[in-house]
Amino acid sequence: MATRDIKIQANVAVPMRDGTLLRADIYRPDTDQPAETLVVRLPYDKSQAGMATLLDPIRFAGNGYAVVVQDCRGCFTSDGDFYPWRDDATDGYDTIEWAAAQHWSNKKVGMYSGSYLGSVQWMAAREQPPHLLAIAPMVAPTSLRNLFYRNGVFQLKSAQLWSLMMLGAHALRHHPFAELPGLMQEMLDAMDNMGRHAGYLPLKTWPLGKKSKFLGFYFDFLEHPTNDEYWRQLEFAGYEKTRVPAYIWAGWYDAVTESGALSSYMEMKTRGGAEHARKNLKLIVGPWAHDPEFKQKVGEIDFGIRSSGGAVDPNGVLLRWFDYWLKGKENGIMDEPPVRLFIMGDNVWRNENEWPLARTRYTNYYLHSGGKANGSGGDGLLSPELAANEPLDTFDYDPLDPVPSVGGRLLGEAGAMDQVEIEQRKDVLVYTTQPLVSDVEVTGLVTMKLHAQSSALDTDFTAKLVDVWPTGKAFIVADGIVRARYRNSDKTPSFIEPDKSYEYTIDLVATSNVFKAGHRIRLEVSSSNFPKFDRNPNTGHAIGVDAETRVATQKIFHDSKRPSHLVLPVIPR
Repeated sequence: MATRDIKIQANVAVPMRDGTLLRADIYRPDTDQPAETLVVRLPYDKSQAGMATLLDPIRFAGNGYAVVVQDCRGCFTSDGDFYPWRDDATDGYDTIEWAAAQHWSNKKVGMYSGSYLGSVQWMAAREQPPHLLAIAPMVAPTSLRNLFYRNGVFQLKSAQLWSLMMLGAHALRHHPFAELPGLMQEMLDAMDNMGRHAGYLPLKTWPLGKKSKFLGFYFDFLEHPTNDEYWRQLEFAGYEKTRVPAYIWAGWYDAVTESGALSSYMEMKTRGGAEHARKNLKLIVGPWAHDPEFKQKVGEIDFGIRSSGGAVDPNGVLLRWFDYWLKGKENGIMDEPPVRLFIMGDNVWRNENEWPLARTRYTNYYLHSGGKANGSGGDGLLSPELAANEPLDTFDYDPLDPVPSVGGRLLGEAGAMDQVEIEQRKDVLVYTTQPLVSDVEVTGLVTMKLHAQSSALDTDFTAKLVDVWPTGKAFIVADGIVRARYRNSDKTPSFIEPDKSYEYTIDLVATSNVFKAGHRIRLEVSSSNFPKFDRNPNTGHAIGVDAETRVATQKIFHDSKRPSHLVLPVIPR
């Protein structure tokens, strides 16, 4: 690793076009020679840059880069008012062009890091700052609406947990000192008891949120359940306007992956604003949750040392990326296949030429009755064979007793967690294959076509893909949800007719998992996944206004005319 003397300048004022001063710490080689420049923008305190981003600005500076680490508008040392993502497109542009104009910069600029710090890269890139040459968004959302809504359902835990984290970081700036001890204690209690706080009804009167004017954005999110102008003004990625190469990082168990980290690769491939950008993309997906350390144990499964951040070395990978695009070094990184996937089950990395994989065989696994045809819990068969005229399965969904979220793509307790206890519930239908005689690799986009009816005007349906081990453990692989009123459109909701059958498409996003010989593939069907998602009260009222709830009777069909099925992207072995 190259090393050299480092010069650090703290709290350097950077003027924005409206006169607001944002402040940055600058790490650069202690030399008069202009350097390639990297920009990192964050709302979490720039003085914690190494911890907040995993990526070490001192290491980049030691390798000849000037690194600008900036507090976002209204955050910590920066002036102005903070509202999530509202000003980050133009502020990003102004910061990049300011950096390029400094005497220590050679006018070649890149951006890196993840989560919020990744989303602001997409926002800046769409503004086309002339000196931005490459970006590296890691586990980064590309759609604000999809970050907080999934098929019309509010991502409650992510929204509340992130809001509380932001409140903790900004409480001193926005609240009188005398209020802080009580407020911080309530905040910590809420983070430790998310189920209880998320369970407060009506949702729009969340007491802790109402105590802080700073959390107004949380209630704005709730006020806009449809994909309206509010979300369009705060959108992250503008693919047709993005003209620079991107190195995209995602995780199979990352909550933010649901909001576009994977789809951004496909979107840029087809819609990128320049051939240069479309042809120079890279994607890496590990078994990771939304964790800046990229830990090898995610949930209850240890995927091995090769999966960890220490083995992958994100700093080293991105040094190669920026050495190529900013320094012009022919280091071979663009000669390597563009896609690198961690294949869970086999627990190995594999290079690919595209995403999704061209050799995918999309295979339907149909639901079959299994002896509890109108009973509770369900113990049906999952099979590639088309269902015959089989009796339906049914369960009652009570919003006051929702199915608890256990693992999966969550903020917080994410990953491969055992679902056996969940599967004992009367409101969870379970469909399972026979033990597999050989390995089945599932890598790609996972969906479900569900034929169902409800006694309610509006309700939710969930689907969960599970890997059942010979030990009896049942580990979550992927999950999804749909709100009935948004079954056809996220812009124009429409109620369902009670006791009428509809076909629903449930997006389980994507995975890469080898179901090993002797294992079984399982599908769970229910109507709640709480507090990951808000509970549908089954009333048909607007989101967040109900203290009232109603029990809905749900009927799941799997016959020749209504063949409910899971669509798995099977990869020939």
